[in-house]
Amino acid sequence: MSLQKISHPSPLAMRTWENLVGLDGHKQALLDSLELLLAPDRFADWQRHHHPRGLKLAELVDRSAPLVVLSGDVGCGKTAMATSVGNPLSKRLDAQVTLLEAPTGIRGKGLVGEMSSNIAETFAKALREVPRKGYALLLLDEGDDLATSREQLQAHHEDRAGVNALIKEIDSLAGEASRIAVVLCTNRGSALDPALLRRAALHLQFERPEGEALKGLLSVVLEGVQVDDKGLSRLLQRLPSDPPYTPSDLIHQVGRRAVLRAYRENRSICLADFEAAVESIPPTPVFGRGDLA
Repeated sequence: MSLQKISHPSPLAMRTWENLVGLDGHKQALLDSLELLLAPDRFADWQRHHHPRGLKLAELVDRSAPLVVLSGDVGCGKTAMATSVGNPLSKRLDAQVTLLEAPTGIRGKGLVGEMSSNIAETFAKALREVPRKGYALLLLDEGDDLATSREQLQAHHEDRAGVNALIKEIDSLAGEASRIAVVLCTNRGSALDPALLRRAALHLQFERPEGEALKGLLSVVLEGVQVDDKGLSRLLQRLPSDPPYTPSDLIHQVGRRAVLRAYRENRSICLADFEAAVESIPPTPVFGRGDLA
């Protein structure tokens, strides 16, 4: 089983990171957490400088497992953030950061012991890929496939064994200071095993933008378009609310349709192009809602 590998800094990843609009708080929290996990010496220097007599809370925080969880609905930026964070992180750490993406077939075909064996093999390969003078992030996308709660009655023995193996591997990373952190993305944060969630140094939940967050996102999307506050308010009122658009809907569906309409008519883009796109493009269905499935 091979790992997809991307080395940072990367110009393409930087563009992806910069285009994640409306998520500045999540970006800052993720960067801070990964820096703390991968470069504990910096945290120790901070502690010695500001709390030379010791700080119990700092000791407890420093024992967190090298795991961050990104959960939330489809199209809200989880995977894009996970795959691009290595770029600004490499600048913070002044070192190469390698993104290692686990294969989609890590669950295997259901053979006894196969899932646990594949998890162990994936972590072993990831450890070998850590740059000599750098750091690595192991991305587990659709992580609920590997870490569904063992308390669920329908959980198969192999699934429970797989969760045990995953927790064991994450714990082992914490024990050997291997300069690698795990980033787990999932659409079903509530389905993750509680023991795994308790280990996470950070759990970021991604939601569809509403209110001021939606207004801020639209302001960025409409940059360069001739639109006043009245027009922006009118567009906001026309956007669907149950469910609302995801950021991906607004940028890659509505925005793209608006651009193509103006391009086809060989003129500058205007607010009417966005309004026409909104009328014809429904939001992505909410994951797990039967009435929208």
